[in-house]
Amino acid sequence: MTNFPTSAEVFYSLRDDRTNRCNVDRAYQHVECTVFFSPAASTTAAAQAMLLVSANLLSRWCRKVNIVMPRVEMHAGLHMGSGDLSDFVTKQMGDADPFGEFRVQTSGNQQGGTVLYIGYAAEELLNASGVFINASGWLAAISDKGTDLQACDEPNLLGAIVAACLGVAQLFKIAVGGGSERRIRSGIFDVFRLAWVEAQAQGPWPDNLDVGRMLMVGAGSVGSSAVYCMRLCGLTGQLTAIDGDTVKIENFNRSPIFGCATYDLPKAEAVAGFLCGSSLDAAGERIWWDAFLERRGRVSFDYDLWLPLANEFDVRRSMQHNVPPLMIHASTTLNWGVNHGRHIPGLDDCLSDRFTVEVVADDLGCSTGSITTAEAVIDAALPFASLFAGALIAADLVRLLMPEYPQVPNFALFDWFGALDTVQLWDRKPREGCICREQGATLHDRFNSSTRYRHLFRCR
Repeated sequence: MTNFPTSAEVFYSLRDDRTNRCNVDRAYQHVECTVFFSPAASTTAAAQAMLLVSANLLSRWCRKVNIVMPRVEMHAGLHMGSGDLSDFVTKQMGDADPFGEFRVQTSGNQQGGTVLYIGYAAEELLNASGVFINASGWLAAISDKGTDLQACDEPNLLGAIVAACLGVAQLFKIAVGGGSERRIRSGIFDVFRLAWVEAQAQGPWPDNLDVGRMLMVGAGSVGSSAVYCMRLCGLTGQLTAIDGDTVKIENFNRSPIFGCATYDLPKAEAVAGFLCGSSLDAAGERIWWDAFLERRGRVSFDYDLWLPLANEFDVRRSMQHNVPPLMIHASTTLNWGVNHGRHIPGLDDCLSDRFTVEVVADDLGCSTGSITTAEAVIDAALPFASLFAGALIAADLVRLLMPEYPQVPNFALFDWFGALDTVQLWDRKPREGCICREQGATLHDRFNSSTRYRHLFRCR
């Protein structure tokens, strides 16, 4: 690995810089976390997914993690291969942080510190204290005691992914000294409805998980998180990822697939490589959007939907000018926020409506600020926000496969700074004079008539 840091001091100064620029207390750098994995639930797909994602996220900011778990084989429903689960987890964490202290043991007692309990039922560990998470299908539960949900072997692992995001975010808040008023509320979050719910009613799950041909513009933190979630969910189809950037240490703090093995590789190629062996046929190319467009030309595009996950070099406005089909995306924002967006031509607003301030190369911040290194502009970011954004994209791709689509509004905002008890959801409409109002049926028939989701369009 050319120029890879040889000392922990240098590595962490780069890896943690994006997290530090979110104005958080540096105390997280010295916190030890312990994860207890329920033996009763350990063979279920949902519980294993929660462990896998939680361990991945923890290794992006916590330098010392102890995991207490039984020896079990990886569930086939994870779509990540086979073998011993603990071996896979420790390898994943070591790739994210080669200087961290990550230990897996089959037994252990709580010895203070920050503790996460995965998969435990409400009647278990009645006197234990810490953060409890559980999941079932679309549902994710978090509490300071055991939860009523029960992990199972359903093919839907989206609730498990989101439960891990909630649990690790809670640990991070504790680690940085956030007051009790900022702790994530207890309860059950429904990923299908994007709302906290009282009942445990499950949303549907499609029989066919083929989403078609996807063009992903931007293979950074959110893009890599999205494909990580797509693989865990077992989605199928074709994915073309384009991004002109390479993987740097600064990316390690929030991408679930970037680490030592992908260091200095083109991001798009790293994303495609991660999907090798999965049900998604992926290709990645190190190229910026403008060059891709110049070489291919819009008339040669044959994608059913676009994932616009880049914000540099005015790419959003350029993409909108090229008459896009259905678009699904998510992004991290200022002050611990995560946005989710959908753009159905003629029905929803467009990228130019949603992002009215054009981003230039010297202003790429997607969280609380940016720094400049010798090679690039670096944006501030939280370790768990991008993975949650990726889960929102994967969830909408699953909804897309159902006849009732769209089931939720086209815009959602999640404020992770507070208790996360209120999710802002509404439908945004095109503004007068926007470029998308000129992209009527004639243009869409020219460019998008053969796309799978053309029936959703409401072109004027």
